[in-house]
Amino acid sequence: MIFPVFSVLFLIFHQAISSVSGVEFFSSINEMTKVFGYEQKMLLHMQKFLSDNQGKLDFLKARLREFENERNEAREWGPSYFESPINKYLLNKRLTVDWQRVENLMAASTGEKPLTRLRKFRNRETMPDRKELEGAIDGILRLQYVYRLKAKDLARGILDGVDYSTQLSSEHCVDIARLALRDQHPRLAHSWLIEANDRLTGGEKVDQLKPQILALLVQAKKELEDFRGLKDTYQELIGIQSASEEHAKNYETFLNALGEKALLNESKPILEHAPIPEEGEQVGEFQAYSLTCSGHWRLTPKEQRHLRCGYVTETHPFLWIAPLKAEELFQDPLLVLYHDVIYQSEIDVIRKLTKNRLMRATITSHNESVVSNVRTSQFTFIPVTAHKVLSTIDQRVADMTNLNMKYAEDHQFANYGIGGHYGQHMDWFYQTTFDAGLVSSPEMGNRIATVLFYLSDVAQGGGTAFPQLRTLLKPKKYAAAFWHNLHASGVGDVRTQHGACPIIAGSKWVQNRWIREIDQSDRRPCELWDDSLATYAQILELNKQNEAKAASR
Repeated sequence: MIFPVFSVLFLIFHQAISSVSGVEFFSSINEMTKVFGYEQKMLLHMQKFLSDNQGKLDFLKARLREFENERNEAREWGPSYFESPINKYLLNKRLTVDWQRVENLMAASTGEKPLTRLRKFRNRETMPDRKELEGAIDGILRLQYVYRLKAKDLARGILDGVDYSTQLSSEHCVDIARLALRDQHPRLAHSWLIEANDRLTGGEKVDQLKPQILALLVQAKKELEDFRGLKDTYQELIGIQSASEEHAKNYETFLNALGEKALLNESKPILEHAPIPEEGEQVGEFQAYSLTCSGHWRLTPKEQRHLRCGYVTETHPFLWIAPLKAEELFQDPLLVLYHDVIYQSEIDVIRKLTKNRLMRATITSHNESVVSNVRTSQFTFIPVTAHKVLSTIDQRVADMTNLNMKYAEDHQFANYGIGGHYGQHMDWFYQTTFDAGLVSSPEMGNRIATVLFYLSDVAQGGGTAFPQLRTLLKPKKYAAAFWHNLHASGVGDVRTQHGACPIIAGSKWVQNRWIREIDQSDRRPCELWDDSLATYAQILELNKQNEAKAASR
């Protein structure tokens, strides 16, 4: 099922529910599935309440029809309904704002019994709150920024060319724009406000929303230095009867705050996304990650022509009869994708092991481990001793990598939800992280290598981006990516910086095997030079130059 994500957004901005969610909803589709089931029981309690309040419930009956229609649409879609971030947002909004309105009306003296039961469901720790709603909006904005999507398409339910047949109202667009401005994304905010204005229809909502749209447009245009457009918009704003008195008082103060800029009469087109940087142009780390995720940064065919596919047989005698299918993605540093290296029966066991154990993922900074918007997913760690399937997987990893798995970390499993991602990072630890005591079992050393298993396909998005290698791995169920995090000298390799691209639609499950460097010297010995300072190709070139100089003397 693809949840109607955008229908949840409006309500929490007006009234937050009283409970505080202990389990995050937006960061995992796994949790979303649970609360979708709770809503069915909430509908049954609402029906009982209606039967006790026949005389006053026209409004509630209308809401009931609306909710049931949305659920029927979800059933018609089947399991794929959960995969759209738009549908997830709409469900989030329905479970927060819309159900809050229903609860308020039901709080009358009649219907206490069904009301008590409904509140019991709404107060569950797994139900969404204001933070969850903002997380859903943040996921939509992240998709828009990273994949350079248009607000006009998103509002129509079109995600990267796929139509999910879900529409956003003008009110939804305003809420998204407001959060975009708060988080300093004026370009995105401007595009949502233009779309909100285009979607305005007649009635009371025009009188309510038009001043809000114009006021936010003034703010966005100021950030984007469109001074002529800014002043024109402000003049339109103070010309609206319902807002003129309030905004006219502020206009003079506003012009004074602009100073000399208020005299400028420049108008420039406002692009929804910044232009793609030219080759050689300096870009930030997050921009490089985004350009790799969106496919704007990639290797040329010439750069890829030396890469090979083949069978691996040399790391273990067993592989002579069951070789591993390997695909080279990069040679220095080595990045390999192994195909068909985990089985559905093993994935089924893993899903049982992780049931009800997921929690919001954290990141390890230099001084502490914290929850951050850099990483929006849910994860859990399970020791290899928990099930024989895990030790079987570790033996396979040893065959794939030719590394000793005795000192590998616990198996990590992660699930990504609405716009779920993990921004650019390195898997290896900085020395300051060791010094702060944030690395478990520091005596095992740093993470020498990573093996990342893909436990599910992803409908759209969700790749693994290596910006410095200009390489994007698209999730393929049963496959696993392998790379060394450290140079042979033991120094962290910054070229292995990578990130999980946002999920556009679908659910992403992965398994991480982080292998430590202790007891690996016979498996990956040091080079005769410090390979963190020079590559083998550079050493060969230097030797060639030295030989040429010696011959010319």
